[in-house]
Amino acid sequence: MTPRRWQPVARFGLLGAVVGLAALAAPLAAQPARQSEVDHTLAAWTVMWNRYDLDQVDRLFVTDSSLTYFSSERDGLLQGMEALRAHHTGFGFVPGGKDQPNQLLLESVVTHWQGATAVVLATWIFRRADGSAQKGPVTFVLVPRSDGYRIAHAHFANAPPAPPR
Repeated sequence: MTPRRWQPVARFGLLGAVVGLAALAAPLAAQPARQSEVDHTLAAWTVMWNRYDLDQVDRLFVTDSSLTYFSSERDGLLQGMEALRAHHTGFGFVPGGKDQPNQLLLESVVTHWQGATAVVLATWIFRRADGSAQKGPVTFVLVPRSDGYRIAHAHFANAPPAPPR
């Protein structure tokens, strides 16, 4: 084939590459906005914990039976909104929240994207009023909904105790 005969093929190949790159760039361009929504949801989740606000559970988690949750405080899988509400009620959460002296925070937060789904890895730290603290790893899976990102799964674990000296 002469070089002239390859020109349409080369043009088509170049056009395909440009279209392919544009398709890849579109999700990347949207990612900062999605990351902002995920960050907003996790910040609201932290406020929910620091206020012990049971009303916010429905706003921050998916509300159907696909919701799953592993607690660092009990064995077994919690599934569905009723189980999650009951679990939080057991911690002292109340409708509307309340002032309480404990503080929960997240640190070392990293988000990995799987399409539109965010998988967030972090360390949770729970500081009690008496000065004691508990911490461990947590994984959140957040999915997009019409009103923003919601938590579809959370898995908390306790950090292992420090080795004896």
